[in-house]
Amino acid sequence: MRKRHRPELDPVQLRQIAEMTVAALPDVRPPSAASESDELKRWHELQVSQIELDMQNTALVELQQERDQAEAGRDRYAALYDQAPAGYLSLDADGRIIRANFAAAEMLGSARQNLQGKRFEQFVAPQSQATLRSFLLALRHNGGRAVLEVPLFDPHAGAAARSLHRIRIEANMDMAVSKCRMILTDIGSDDVRDEARRRAFQVLDSINEAVLVCDALQDIVFVNPAFTTLTGYTVEEALGRNPRFLGRPGAHPVGYHAEAMRCLRTYGKWQGEVYNRRREGTPYVASMSLTVVRDDDGIISYYIGVFSDITARQQAEAALLKLSRELDARVEARTAELTEANRQLMLEVVERKRAEAALQESREQLRKLAEHLEVVKEEERTNIARHIHDELGQNLLALRIDISMLSTRTSERHARLHQRVDAVLENVDTTISSVRGIMNDLRPAVLDLGLQAALEWQVGEFRKRSGLACTLVLPEDAVFAAIAPAMEIVLFRSLQEALSNVRRHAGASRVDVRLERRDERLRFSVSDNGVGIPPQHRGKSESFGLIGMAQRVESLGGRFDIGQYAPGRGCMLTMDFAFPA
Repeated sequence: MRKRHRPELDPVQLRQIAEMTVAALPDVRPPSAASESDELKRWHELQVSQIELDMQNTALVELQQERDQAEAGRDRYAALYDQAPAGYLSLDADGRIIRANFAAAEMLGSARQNLQGKRFEQFVAPQSQATLRSFLLALRHNGGRAVLEVPLFDPHAGAAARSLHRIRIEANMDMAVSKCRMILTDIGSDDVRDEARRRAFQVLDSINEAVLVCDALQDIVFVNPAFTTLTGYTVEEALGRNPRFLGRPGAHPVGYHAEAMRCLRTYGKWQGEVYNRRREGTPYVASMSLTVVRDDDGIISYYIGVFSDITARQQAEAALLKLSRELDARVEARTAELTEANRQLMLEVVERKRAEAALQESREQLRKLAEHLEVVKEEERTNIARHIHDELGQNLLALRIDISMLSTRTSERHARLHQRVDAVLENVDTTISSVRGIMNDLRPAVLDLGLQAALEWQVGEFRKRSGLACTLVLPEDAVFAAIAPAMEIVLFRSLQEALSNVRRHAGASRVDVRLERRDERLRFSVSDNGVGIPPQHRGKSESFGLIGMAQRVESLGGRFDIGQYAPGRGCMLTMDFAFPA
């Protein structure tokens, strides 16, 4: 670890930094100090000394922290070194062990504390000790890095070299301190390696993929049973031949194999598809994976190829691709159909919206026309009633006066004529009464007296004509004063229509009429105890009375409602308006 330069520990630099720090401070002096006096100099020296002391304390704290970090790092390195799975060993210039970790002690068959000061060669088999000494001598002279494999000494193994445990030594020499550092790797004995090879060959013989092994000259030196099953060539027919005899001439692009070998030599592996044929000539496609085995010098010693027949898989993939394309075509065609159908649907939607808009406009026009017709009808009723009153009524009144005078003159002298005159007078009175009824039906004169009087008159007329009990509940006079003339007509005509329906269809014995103000709303209701109006009768096209009432109420922005139907429990018609401010 490179140490950081600290000027705080250099007295000269520390003094300079302290002087500069004091010079940068505000001009603070003792209260009674005169310029250039001894007291001022002592005050300055005290400030400089205090700053130097603070800087030294800070530097000491940082040094202690760096020391603690260094010790923690050293402890971590020592733990990693001791617990590493590979064997680490350090030798001095005489080949004696000066440091070893637990893995190295286990390989050498000795306790770690017993390795210090012992010569490394005493743990090597006697027949290889001279080789080790030459190896270390060359390493001390040449430096750099070197690799050696040696058997370890085993007093129980006997003289058979194949049973001795072998290790791989990767060593490098630190010329500055004459120290040799080694990495030991356990590679087992020859018997162990032979057993491992046998197990490997058993694995290769049992797998379903074809395996071939070629030497450095690219001649086949091993094939497994799956190779024979896949290619049809026996082991004897395959050994010693170049693998290219398996291929189909002209099936690959020019330079395909050369590029595969270049990748294999450069990267140590290659994977791809090759077009081969079996011994009887049947073509097939193989998925090939190639790897290389290199010796200690990095030279390729073997080529290993693993391949399997993927013809069926490719055929299935081709069929799947064909099916996918057909499906894509169908989807595209269906999408086009749906797009066209959607376009037609959108056109229909647009046309329907246009029709709905036209229908809504037509309904709005019809509503306005109905409102206009109601206004016109009310005006015509008023005009006709006025004309009947002004012309027909006056004429009938004059005629009655004349006939009454004639009746008076003939009462004594012409009995038979007087009798006929009285009969005519009676007919004239009946006609006047009928005309008055027609006038009231067209527009009662009582409307000119206000809504309250008109409602009371209408309820009274209903009682006389129907003989039914009818109650009327009205609000205070202030409410009537706020009701507009148009709303008065609507309320009066709705009451006329409702009472007419009760008399003709309800079969009721009692009717209740109520006009009231509720929460800034004006509510008008007519209810009876008759048979009620079934739902199927409410929407009939012939129900012009109910339709007319609904249109009149809606024209003023109100709500018209027919109460819920309950057989034999009567009916309630309700009109609700915003109360005028």
